Amino acid sequence: MTVSSEHMQYAAVRGRPSGPDVPAVVARPGAPIGDRLGLVVAVLGASGGAGASAVSAAVSDVVQLAGYSVLIADTADPVRSGLARAARVDGPVVGVPAPAARMRFSWRAQALLGRVERVGAVRPTAPSLWWLPDQRSMQLTVVDLDGDAWQLGSNVRIGAGRWLVMAGCTLLVVRPTVPGLHHAEQVLACLEPWVLRQVVKPVAHLVVVGERKWPPRVAATAGPRVAQLLGDTIFVPRDSDIAAGGVTADVTPPKVRDPFLRLVQRWRAEGALPPDVVPNPVAR
Repeated sequence: MTVSSEHMQYAAVRGRPSGPDVPAVVARPGAPIGDRLGLVVAVLGASGGAGASAVSAAVSDVVQLAGYSVLIADTADPVRSGLARAARVDGPVVGVPAPAARMRFSWRAQALLGRVERVGAVRPTAPSLWWLPDQRSMQLTVVDLDGDAWQLGSNVRIGAGRWLVMAGCTLLVVRPTVPGLHHAEQVLACLEPWVLRQVVKPVAHLVVVGERKWPPRVAATAGPRVAQLLGDTIFVPRDSDIAAGGVTADVTPPKVRDPFLRLVQRWRAEGALPPDVVPNPVAR
């Protein structure tokens, strides 16, 4: 298969829009996609507006500030994407072999941001080497999974659902409401057969954006699957700028990033991330 000339345009944007170039980690020839993506963290919204894009940005920021190479895979249509303004400068549109498909690669500080550009009916949202141009490898990939979570979980062997098969950690972002917990219970029920067959790993954490704890009347309505995860929920405090303006190219504030520091520590302890890296300075 021949790599298109459009695909090679990515070499022109190796460096960030500002600041020093990001060192490329070049994959060994024939390396499997799982090795090249590194640890895959799937971020799944139990319902629309739960804050999955904000969580994806925060996780990518805390990981890249810790010194790791990061890919952010945005599977949403451009008009629906919560990461549409996550890069300071949009990079080039790249052609991929899927008919009439295009992808755009930009930099969010030192994280590579890949976004699907909708052209025609074909959208290459499944994991593939086309998320990694220029023979790069990453230490961690954060996937902002767009679409109906229940539908994605219904068949994880096709389309964007395949990211859940590759994920070493899945975060389910939930609205802190009674309907939000109901939606989460249905998503967990949908994923349960795949978990029992060991096709996908169980959801690692519920994540709540905009609250510091569960409202008592809400937590009391949790179904049996959600109830098992309530005690280890990650709470992300409300940030007025993100709430009003969404995710921008600015680094997420510490109060939004800090709840995910324990994940980085755990991944290091488990060997999913190497311990000997030099932290990056905070860049805006």
